[in-house]
Amino acid sequence: MPYLVCKKCGGYYQLQEGESPDDFYGKCNCGGDLKYVESLEGDTLINLESQELESQELESQELESQESNSVIVLESQESNLSKGLKSQEEPPIYDDSRLQTDSKNNKILSSNLFRISLIIGLITLLIISIGLIAAKNDSDHVLNLNIYEKYSDEEINTFLESAFSPDDYGNSYDKVGKWNINVVRIRVVGSPTSEDLKTLNNAINDINANVKDFQLKIDDKNQLEADMEIYFVPHSEFTRFSIDPSKVDGFTEWKVSTSGIYGGNSAGEIFKSRIFIGIDGLSQKRRSHVIVHELAHGLGLHHNHNHNSVLSVNGPDLTEFSDLDNTMIRILYREDLQPYMSRGQVETVLNNSRGSFF
Repeated sequence: MPYLVCKKCGGYYQLQEGESPDDFYGKCNCGGDLKYVESLEGDTLINLESQELESQELESQELESQESNSVIVLESQESNLSKGLKSQEEPPIYDDSRLQTDSKNNKILSSNLFRISLIIGLITLLIISIGLIAAKNDSDHVLNLNIYEKYSDEEINTFLESAFSPDDYGNSYDKVGKWNINVVRIRVVGSPTSEDLKTLNNAINDINANVKDFQLKIDDKNQLEADMEIYFVPHSEFTRFSIDPSKVDGFTEWKVSTSGIYGGNSAGEIFKSRIFIGIDGLSQKRRSHVIVHELAHGLGLHHNHNHNSVLSVNGPDLTEFSDLDNTMIRILYREDLQPYMSRGQVETVLNNSRGSFF
């Protein structure tokens, strides 16, 4: 019968009937390579006792660091060699209970990770939603913080004069007049200069930056009827509206009902307004003043006698809103001041907003 002999330690194993060298790993337990021989002759025979002792020492060291999962073929007089021979066809032995425990733990871990991911996703979605709502509120100017503002006596008195006192045409204003919508769409008509449009846009930006519950927006491309129309026309056009062009360089009309009739009193909720700017016989500075002056009228304010305001009667030709004007516009568009409120009601509200020295 043939043998497998270790080249290193000299141990050997006699192949049994039906066995082949391919059935073994080709390594002895000592780490030496195996050699196939037909028979044991001459120098091939070695002192097995001394070799077996050395092999056992090596085996004890090897077993401390490794776990064997294969069946090892043992022979009494060939233990040196057979300890290191493993059948390639022998399946490994698994701890099934451990696999079941690991599988269960993996399922629990996966479930927990899914729940954590779901919670994080919901929190992220909530944060994004809040951000979008806040951004929309800011862009649409629906968040009104003006009610917490404090005003000086000059600011309150000038506002009350602009909102209620009779003007120089004999009109009396006994009710608050203001827009009650979020966006006032403006259509520009006629022949404005580039400087006219620059002045108009700057004034609109000032209003939008100061008032937080509505905005003005030039929207010439909208096919619907505009909320506010601003006409840049020759003075001669004023006579069509029974206005003496020799007396004014611009004027404003309001529609405060659904009847379709424009008038000179803004008392109540403003539905529409028309502003007219004379373009002939005026310097650019004067035209710029008229634009800002009439735009303030378009919001619902009237004249006053404070020379720090663009609405001052016979005042300087201011070409942009002053700090006083911006404050009056914020007061008018407080959310606790409603269209049709009387002077007494407004004074009650504003007395609680007067500035204090303490």
